[in-house]
Amino acid sequence: MKQNSNQTIERWGIRYTGIVQGVGFRPLVSMWAHSLGLTGFVYNDSQGVYVEIQGCTSDLQLFLDAIQDDQPRLCRITSQRVQHLTIQNNEVEFSVKPSPLGEEVSTFISADTAPCDDCLKELEQDKRRKEYPFINCTNCGPRYTIIKSLPYDRERTTMDAFPMCEACKAEYEDIEGRRYRAEPNACSLCGPHYTLYKPNRTVVDTVNVWNTTRELINEGSIIAIKGIGGYHLVCDARNDVAVQRLRKRKNRPHKSLAIMVGSLDTAIELVHISDVELDTLTGMERPIVLLQRNHDSLVRLSPHVAPDNHMLGIMLPYSPMHEVLLPSDAAWVMTSGNRSGDPVLYDDNQAFEELGAVADYFLVHNRKIYAPLDDSVVTVIHKKPRFIRRSRGYVPEPIHCEISGQTSILAMGSDLKNAFAMNKGSEVLVGPHIGDLQNASTHATLEWTIDRYEKLFSIQPEKIIVDSHPQFFSSHLGERIGKSSQISVTPVQHHHAHIASVMAEHNLEGPVLGIAMDGTGYGPDGSVWGGEFLLCKGNEYQRLAHIHEAPLPGGEKAVSEPWRQALWYMRNYYGNDIPPIYQDWMNRLPKGWEILDKALQSTMPMIQATSCGRLFDTVGSLLGLGMIHTYDAQIAIALESLCGDEKGSLLDYNYDGRILDFTPTVQSIMDGVVKGESRSHLAVSFHKTVAIALCETAADLMERYNIRNVAISGGVFQNRKLVELMYKAWHVGDLYMNEAVPSNDGGLALGQLWIGSHISK
Repeated sequence: MKQNSNQTIERWGIRYTGIVQGVGFRPLVSMWAHSLGLTGFVYNDSQGVYVEIQGCTSDLQLFLDAIQDDQPRLCRITSQRVQHLTIQNNEVEFSVKPSPLGEEVSTFISADTAPCDDCLKELEQDKRRKEYPFINCTNCGPRYTIIKSLPYDRERTTMDAFPMCEACKAEYEDIEGRRYRAEPNACSLCGPHYTLYKPNRTVVDTVNVWNTTRELINEGSIIAIKGIGGYHLVCDARNDVAVQRLRKRKNRPHKSLAIMVGSLDTAIELVHISDVELDTLTGMERPIVLLQRNHDSLVRLSPHVAPDNHMLGIMLPYSPMHEVLLPSDAAWVMTSGNRSGDPVLYDDNQAFEELGAVADYFLVHNRKIYAPLDDSVVTVIHKKPRFIRRSRGYVPEPIHCEISGQTSILAMGSDLKNAFAMNKGSEVLVGPHIGDLQNASTHATLEWTIDRYEKLFSIQPEKIIVDSHPQFFSSHLGERIGKSSQISVTPVQHHHAHIASVMAEHNLEGPVLGIAMDGTGYGPDGSVWGGEFLLCKGNEYQRLAHIHEAPLPGGEKAVSEPWRQALWYMRNYYGNDIPPIYQDWMNRLPKGWEILDKALQSTMPMIQATSCGRLFDTVGSLLGLGMIHTYDAQIAIALESLCGDEKGSLLDYNYDGRILDFTPTVQSIMDGVVKGESRSHLAVSFHKTVAIALCETAADLMERYNIRNVAISGGVFQNRKLVELMYKAWHVGDLYMNEAVPSNDGGLALGQLWIGSHISK
């Protein structure tokens, strides 16, 4: 392009930060520079992307505007800074320069994403890449799971083991092509490939792996498939025998299993999908989305896929391998490749060792997974996507928060659904879903991932925040890290951190009324909290009100065995005059229940809890939905599912300005059971009563303490029925809840970090 001699020539240095590496940003810069006839250079470095560009002032401004307007699919620009530089008279072209090394990294990377439309077309039509399961370009493909270190270049990924062929290299260097500087670029000639094995590592097939695998699944086999971030265990969701066999081998008797469908049409046949749910399901992140069953569906799944659950966890293919492998009408169970309670397996040797007795065959590729990632799980509540688990597709993208000060903080999260967090300034990096820390295998994963984040993003924490629970492994690990690094470790209260996670997301300094409803959290008075109304401002909180106390007979056992607390409510209400229907209920109790029953009728002291989660479990147990949990919230999920389309009635409850007492509610439920009322009616009546009671208690406290904003968080608020009823009954002030992180303990670290940023020491 010719430059008008009357126009001012300038040279600008432009610094871009955010997610600008590995997303096609340099190709975009190069394309626009060439298009506008500008000279200069661009490179990735430790801070992001740096551009020096020279030309007419008007063209430079056009360049800036074009970059902002035409951002690549995966790009997230958080800042753009322009500096005026000295003109270089001898420069004649625009080039892409190598990344300088040896500097402290302060940039971010994008998450792994599903194939873009261009790659999907190529997967079907292109001769070189037809059905190639590792197809990618600058707009899609693996990122976090293959990156060893930054800056993001091929030699610092696990693709360094696969030198590009001449054709791939030509694409990689083509300024106008969509694979320009696409670091994972490969084809069937030079890239990774899949092999089908038996559990003893005997090769079954290397040529027709797709047909053979499909046939095996159709015949009822269980296949361990290595994907983007780890292994899945896969079988046909329509095959009752295969699903039951998978449950038995994996030791997962009741918890719902996720399903991958081969097409959107198949998903629409299985479940009801709203517009927001459709956007979430088909987005480039491709999470598992919890969707309401279509009971009129012609596709009959095994009843063992999601027992006692009105929702199905559905996901669409999120890698080229899935696109190639799954028939369009497929509905396959695709659950994490691990033993129940362990982290997802990603190392080949370990997978063969630990899944050898679970899987009948292994479909394995030869590209190393550097960092494991489990699938993300999302549900839509009140027309907004809400995380149940934030991991693949979203990690490690930062969450922007208005954090005071520039101190780097490591927040350790909880022992349930663990995810840690650390920050670089106001950008918070919430780690991937680690899982529950009762198993030693998850301990090593947590330590490794924290160390990886510190190295990958050049973060040196100056402060550590832990949960105040004295027995949490995460808290002990935080103390150990703090001691070895000689930095302060500060415990914060569990429910305060829940509310702070909402405050961090929505930039609420306070005062805020926090409603924290979950299973259990350590209370500073030594009791178990879990139904709290807190006044929160900065790093301070005050307990204003709470749900009534009820004992946890047998302590921790009462968490996994809800019949224990249910029996207490029964004895507390009926004494020795137990109605016949509950005498039958007692006859189904586990062996040895009589000993506990005697203790309940004595003066023996018991741990007290204000837990809303335990309340849901108790009501579910009293309605005959189960005595013992085999997974977290099992009976509460069954209770929500029982509601159906019933309208329900408002039951009795008491509130005295300090204690919200649901004891009359539980007694009304028992009376309803004795009278033979519909269990569905009673279930929805319970949800309705809790929702209205929470809203009315909040309204009273807001008026008394002059509060406008309310934040709700905690695992109980994953209950769609409860939250929808709350929004319907809400009539004063503004109600906020989690959107960027889960409301369960998976979002706790964000709140811990936010509180830590308000602590001056």
